[in-house]
Amino acid sequence: MSTRCGNLRSAKPLASLLAVAMVLGAGCRGGRLPVAPVQGKVLYRGNPLEFGGVMFQPDVGPPAKGKINPDGTFRLTTYREGDGAVIGVHRVRVTCFDIQRPGYQQAQSEQEAGAGRSLIPRKYTNFATSGLKVEVGPTNDPFVLELTD
Repeated sequence: MSTRCGNLRSAKPLASLLAVAMVLGAGCRGGRLPVAPVQGKVLYRGNPLEFGGVMFQPDVGPPAKGKINPDGTFRLTTYREGDGAVIGVHRVRVTCFDIQRPGYQQAQSEQEAGAGRSLIPRKYTNFATSGLKVEVGPTNDPFVLELTD
């Protein structure tokens, strides 16, 4: 019996060492999932959407976000500026509210109104209703997100 307990005792330091190594290893990576660069363009009624935001939500992991530029283009960020999106399947949402318009000045009476009026169909502002789904791979051509009424 003492031999058995002796073996368990000698296994404890090894198990502790392995646990510490796993935690340190995860800390070095920061628990981050692999990402790939993602850029694209948003079109509404066939024309570039001039401002707003795009968000890709993977099945597992953090979302990627990007601002829509005046020419309709966007570039996504997950962990650091412009790094892209987690590799895998994503649901997509697009927003284009009055308050996202460059230079928009919110009136005092509007401050409690929230995001304000959507300039695109509201269905696109929600992952569940947008109908937009994409797959991000290790390399990607620019995504074109076409919005209609």
